Amino acid sequence: MAPDVSHHWEEFYLGSRRFQFIADNFGMPIDQVNFILGQVMALVLAYIFRVYCHPSRVSATTRHWGSLVAGLGISYFCFGRQVLLALLLVVGCYVLMLLLPITLIHHMSLAASLTFLSTMHIQRQIYEDGAFVIDVTGPMMIIVQKATALAYSLHDGLSGLKDEQLTPLQRELVLRKKPSALEYFSYMLNFHSVLAGPFFMFADYQDFIEGTHYAKRALDTTAATTSLDSNRNKSPTDLKTMDAQKTASRPEDEPDPTRVSLYKAGLSLICAVVTVCILPNFPISFLTQPGYFKSSYLYKGMYIVAVTSFTRHVYYTAWLVGDGICNMSGMGFNGYNKDGSAKWDLVSNVDVVGVETGLSLRDTLEAWNSGTMKWLRFMVYERAGAQKTLFTYMLSSMWHGFYPGYYITFVSGAFFTIAARYVRRSVRPRVMSHGPVVKLAYDAVTCITTRLCLAFFTFPFILLRFWSSIAVYRDIYFIPAVLGVLVIVLLPIVLPPPSRSSSSAKSSAEKLKPSVKLEDAGVNVTNGLEGGATKLLKVQ
Repeated sequence: MAPDVSHHWEEFYLGSRRFQFIADNFGMPIDQVNFILGQVMALVLAYIFRVYCHPSRVSATTRHWGSLVAGLGISYFCFGRQVLLALLLVVGCYVLMLLLPITLIHHMSLAASLTFLSTMHIQRQIYEDGAFVIDVTGPMMIIVQKATALAYSLHDGLSGLKDEQLTPLQRELVLRKKPSALEYFSYMLNFHSVLAGPFFMFADYQDFIEGTHYAKRALDTTAATTSLDSNRNKSPTDLKTMDAQKTASRPEDEPDPTRVSLYKAGLSLICAVVTVCILPNFPISFLTQPGYFKSSYLYKGMYIVAVTSFTRHVYYTAWLVGDGICNMSGMGFNGYNKDGSAKWDLVSNVDVVGVETGLSLRDTLEAWNSGTMKWLRFMVYERAGAQKTLFTYMLSSMWHGFYPGYYITFVSGAFFTIAARYVRRSVRPRVMSHGPVVKLAYDAVTCITTRLCLAFFTFPFILLRFWSSIAVYRDIYFIPAVLGVLVIVLLPIVLPPPSRSSSSAKSSAEKLKPSVKLEDAGVNVTNGLEGGATKLLKVQ
C-alpha cells in the first residue's frame, strides 16, 4: 500500500523535478531531495548574506529585499505553484493588519489564519493519506505563528494597555508601530526560516536586519535564552530618538558564527544519515501488522522505543540545519557565556542532547520544539484567564492538523507529565537527602523511565490512526495508563510530598550556606499543575 500512496501523492507534487535522478539513485522521494537541496542553498546564501550584505555595507531595505527574494526562490523550487498559497496567506494577514481596528486585529488574525491553515491540513489529509511528505503546509504553519504573534504584539502596544497590564514576556515583545509592507513580507518569507523555522519574533528579525542585534545582546550577558527584548517596545517618542541613534556593528567586532553553524549542519547530516539508512528498517506500519502482536512484550516495547527515537531524527535533520542557517547569516546571537564564548541560542528549534538525555518529561519537553512552545505561551497561556491548559491545547491541536493520532499524543502527554510531576514532588526530595550515589541511581531510573513514557505517548503522532493506536495500547492492557493513574491517586497517600512551606524554609536555610547549592537541597518548588501540563505541548 505504501508505494501506491507515495505514487498517488507524487502525481500532485508541484516542486522542481530537475534533480529527480538524485531521488531515483538514492531511493528517496523527490520532495525530500528538494528540501535538502533547498536548505543547502539557504546555508550558502546565509554566508553570502552575512559577509557581502552586512548592515555596514548595504541598507536595511537591500537586506529585506535579498532575504525575501531568496526565500521566495527556494520556496518555489521546493513547492512550485503551491507557494502562491503561502503568499496568499501572507497577503491576507497583511491586509487584516492594515484594515482592522487594533481592538480586533489580534483575534481576527488568529481566526483567519487558522481557518486557512486548517483548510490546507484537511486537503493534505485527503490527498496524502498518511504518507510522510513535505509540502507547503509546513511553511504555512510557520507563517501562522509569525503573523499571529506579530498581530498580538501590535495589539499589546497600540491598544492603550499599560505596562503593568502585560506579563514580562508581553512587555518584551510589544510593538509600538506597524511594519511596512517590505518588512512584513520579508519577515514572513525570509530564506532563513521559510522551510523549517525556527520561529522568531518580528522584533528580533528587525534588529538582525538593521544590524543592532550584536551590540544589544553583547551588553546583556545575563539574558535568558528565551529573552526576546526589542527596541520596538519603546514609546513612539523613544523610537524616534533611538532610530536616529542606530548604528550597525562592524564585522570585525562581531563573533564569527561559522563554526557553530557548521557544527549544527554536521549534526543535521548525521541525523539525515540515520533517517535514510536506519529509520526505513523500523517502519511504523509494523505496529498494525499481525507479526507485531505475535511478538514478545519485550520486543514490542523495544520496537516502539526504536521507531520513535529514530523518527525524531527526521525533525532533528530539518530543525538543526534551520538553526545553522540562521546562525550562519548572523541571526541568533544571544550574548556571551561566563568564559567569554558567544552564545548562539536566541533562535533555536531543539536541544538534541536535552531531548535524548533529559531526566524528566519536563526537561525533555522543554528541549523539544522550543519555538512553538514560546509561541503558545505568548499567544494563549499568558492571556487566558481560566482553563489555560485547555485553550493552549486547542490552539496547538488546530495548528498541527486533524489526524487522530495527534490528539492521542497530546492528551497522553498531558497525563504522563502530570503523573511525572507527582513522582517528582513525592520521591525526589527524599532521594536528594540520601547523598550523591542514591541521586545518581534515581537520575538513571528517571532517564530510562522518561524514554519509555516518551515512546508510548508519541508513537500515535507517527502512526496517525486512532484505532490502530488504541489496538497497540489494548495489546499491553493499557498498563502505562494504569500505572499513571496509580501514581496520581496513591503516591501522594503513600509518600506525601513535603509541604511547600517546609520546602521553602529549607530552601532559605540552604541559601545561607555558601558551600551548598540550591539544587542539592532537593527543593522542587512548582508553579502549579497547569504549568507542567502546558510544557508538554512542546512535543508538538
